[in-house]
Amino acid sequence: MHPDEHEKFAWLEREEEFLQGVLAEKVPVFAVCLGAQMLARTAGAKVGPASAPEIGWLDIDLTAAGETDPVLGALPQRATVFQWHHYTFEIPAAGEELARSAICTQAFRLAQPAWGIQFHPEVTLPMLTAWSSEGADELPMAADELRRQSETRIDRSTDQGRALATAFLREASGG
Repeated sequence: MHPDEHEKFAWLEREEEFLQGVLAEKVPVFAVCLGAQMLARTAGAKVGPASAPEIGWLDIDLTAAGETDPVLGALPQRATVFQWHHYTFEIPAAGEELARSAICTQAFRLAQPAWGIQFHPEVTLPMLTAWSSEGADELPMAADELRRQSETRIDRSTDQGRALATAFLREASGG
């Protein structure tokens, strides 16, 4: 699903209203993939199809701001992360880009504090298996090849996800 499919997924409108309240109240947010797209849209940024889908294990690079960011800075300057998205977003006017891929922005921060990321640090092998079964027609490779790649990368991805979650929770609790 995509953030502009309100007709198809009625709950997206309620999600956007929820995010408006969260931003207004300055509740800490860490939004992933569709959540990041919704966060960007709620903060006034344009959201739409990327120039190409990003599906699989792909590299992202932290920007200078990302390297010093208290949350995204938990990642190495270049990280291989799991992605599965067709949409991207512009950086909201009050935001700062923290990471990029060859295709699009991968992470941003708002002052609220709120972070949005396109990639999936929460992914597990069972999740990947389910996603690749449900969306096999979207994969740029055979599902068994994605599984083999994932088996060699998932532990590092899990460590990176834990580092991001720990850094976010530290920031959300006031440091």
